[in-house]
Amino acid sequence: MACLAFGNCRTLTYAKSTGLCQLFSDIPSQYGSLVAQAGFVTLTVIDDRRLSPPLLPLHGVTVAGYGNGTSGNANNALRNPWGLAITTNNQLYVSDLYNYRIMKLKIGNLTGSIVAGTTGVSGSTATTFTYPAEIAVDAASNIYIVDTNSFRVMLWRNNSSSGIIAAGNGTSGSSIMLISVSIGLAVDLQGNIYVADSNNHRVMKWAVNATSAIVMAGVTGVAGSDNQHLNKPYGLYLDESNSYLYIADFKNHRIQRYRVDIPSNGTTVAGGNGQGSAGNQLNLPYGVCVSKKTGDIYIADKANHRIQRWSVGATTGITVVGTTGVSGINATQLNGASNVILDMDETFLYVSDIDNHRVQQYQLP
Repeated sequence: MACLAFGNCRTLTYAKSTGLCQLFSDIPSQYGSLVAQAGFVTLTVIDDRRLSPPLLPLHGVTVAGYGNGTSGNANNALRNPWGLAITTNNQLYVSDLYNYRIMKLKIGNLTGSIVAGTTGVSGSTATTFTYPAEIAVDAASNIYIVDTNSFRVMLWRNNSSSGIIAAGNGTSGSSIMLISVSIGLAVDLQGNIYVADSNNHRVMKWAVNATSAIVMAGVTGVAGSDNQHLNKPYGLYLDESNSYLYIADFKNHRIQRYRVDIPSNGTTVAGGNGQGSAGNQLNLPYGVCVSKKTGDIYIADKANHRIQRWSVGATTGITVVGTTGVSGINATQLNGASNVILDMDETFLYVSDIDNHRVQQYQLP
């Protein structure tokens, strides 16, 4: 009814009992006589146009980190957060890259606890990391961590004080037993591990307790931009219900989708139109996730300082968070985005705002 303050407001009221319609316009009172009445349905239109969709970009709330662009190593601070995971009880896990640790926070409490790693201590032992990137948390709250520069994936079981190697062996290489500098990670319900082996331009699948892997996507050691190749794959998202693996193909500025149940080549589902900032382009995408409800693809478009949403079959994306090409610290801006996830019921979107040293929460419309 708020539009009745405007002279160009049109209101159509339909009386169910009589089937009559009445059109009111230029009503002087803000409410006039159109107070809600039983048996009447009222449709209000402004300027004969449909009401606008929710304003974009979305406004964020800081749920981890100081929120003012500064870093730190206290339990309420972060230093270049990367990986994110969230559980059904709103426990948020954050890979705190340059503090060499994994933090756990309850949404609504900015002070977290260290659940893996040692603050400020880099290493390749059972209790340390060398740049933890993407993470995954299973139903038992076990944490999987890509230990980027230690060339391994670590598994920290719930409440453990140390981890074990779950993929790779800590040595860089290109054989099927090894991984090199790796970024992305996904774990399926059976415990199979998918690793974006970035320096080898491939994605590997490690079965539970396996000592070697199989190549799921890309060609080992060969960068390329056709549907068989990748160029520095970064973030991963596994859609088990549809047997799809989504890959942020970093240097190709696109998102590729592969089938995981049958051998297949990749299909470009976002970007792929060269490096850039247009709606149909991406610029060094770091992370990707997909809505289970709509199939919409959310992309951490890092160098464009934005989150892009691509609907199924779309040829262009919509910026839902950030200002394209502009870094910033306010509630609608990002300074690089390294990861993006949805919570379980898809009420909120979470973004690792890596160079603002914070994690932002956005309520979806």
